[in-house]
Amino acid sequence: MASASFMGGIFPLVAFYPKLDARIQPSRCHSEPPNSELDFLRPPVDTGAMHVSKVLTDSRRNVSVPEWKFSSEELGGGTGPWSVVKRTLAGGRQSGVEVIEVDNGVLQFTVVPTRGLNVWTAMAGDELRLGWDSPVQEIVHPQFVNLAERGGLGWLDGFGEWICRCGLESFGPPCQDGGQTLTLHGRINYLPASRVEVVFESAPVARLVIRGTVDETLMFGPQLRLSAEIVTEIGQPALTLNDTVTNLGDGPQEMQLLYHLNFGPPLLGAGAEFVAPVKRVAPRDARAAEGMSRWNLYAGPQPPGYREEVYLAELHADPDGRTEAALKSPDGSKGALVSFNVQELPYMVLWKNEAPAKSGYVTGLEPATGFPYSRPVERAAGRVSTLAAGQRYHAQVTITALTSREAVRNVVTRIDALRHAEPEISHTPLQS
Repeated sequence: MASASFMGGIFPLVAFYPKLDARIQPSRCHSEPPNSELDFLRPPVDTGAMHVSKVLTDSRRNVSVPEWKFSSEELGGGTGPWSVVKRTLAGGRQSGVEVIEVDNGVLQFTVVPTRGLNVWTAMAGDELRLGWDSPVQEIVHPQFVNLAERGGLGWLDGFGEWICRCGLESFGPPCQDGGQTLTLHGRINYLPASRVEVVFESAPVARLVIRGTVDETLMFGPQLRLSAEIVTEIGQPALTLNDTVTNLGDGPQEMQLLYHLNFGPPLLGAGAEFVAPVKRVAPRDARAAEGMSRWNLYAGPQPPGYREEVYLAELHADPDGRTEAALKSPDGSKGALVSFNVQELPYMVLWKNEAPAKSGYVTGLEPATGFPYSRPVERAAGRVSTLAAGQRYHAQVTITALTSREAVRNVVTRIDALRHAEPEISHTPLQS
């Protein structure tokens, strides 16, 4: 299909879209070249399909658009209400952080290109918050985080998001591996995106896509690239992470990937339940073994001194590898569904941190390529992937907000249908 630059071809396009005018002209920073083909609109064909895209960041071309707005109003309606707003935060440790606020008409969420294209928080409708209350209130800029601090626990200095990726070289606790120091959960969550693009497509379904790349590369070290898409259909209470990790190097490279999906109230509380088609589950350590009898249930915030519990599971799936897990609210009226493929992410980690509210009352549903032990332990267990030169690793995760009892019941029924046998429950940690 034909395409035209907003800057170079605006007059013919106005004939197609009378409301496509100067209101969507981008704020251009001094580094953006004039007449650059950064905004594309493909006119409708016989199907009436539209495709609009905008590059907001491109390090190779020294391009950055600090502020930008775009919505369904600019396209004359007909696709349902939606909007995308790019802005830059100020003040405190969030100074300079770039965020993209997406509203698909039902689900509102905030993508953070400065922080590995994670998703800070979300709201489904007016009542269901997806995320949690971290002691870290600001979206901390990577420049204020030293991953090596506190014995390699510096990752926690900015931890407060709803969705983040752990990896790519490694995830898990700080450790020494062959003379190399690995910090908690790797580096990808604190690396800024080199390229960011926003796309609206009207067909085959109307959807918004935030697309970007994040490079985790260094001299004499890994050369890994995350090519990420965050996709949401207009009017649907869900988003999908479409991720590809590529080994850019000349030789083999180990890779680990974990999706840290974090939930607090109102989904989390006394009586909440983790629901999944569990094949087998075990505690991570002796602390988690203490709570094995109620490993998938929540008791509510505990007194000071509580220590986190982590449970390690494998799930049943359909013949194509598709599986689901859910967090059900205490009264069963709300929930969150996590859908993925065990051929891509064979393991599920359940993190329970039922600490006092101000200390970070939260649980994590975490599909992963392995378990959160140190990389040497995971390597010995055969749970570390190795990518050949140029090889790609794909993973997809969909998170759906469940906003009614009926939706929760339907999901629980679907998960029950995936269970092929009673789960194997071990009370002994996988590693001593």
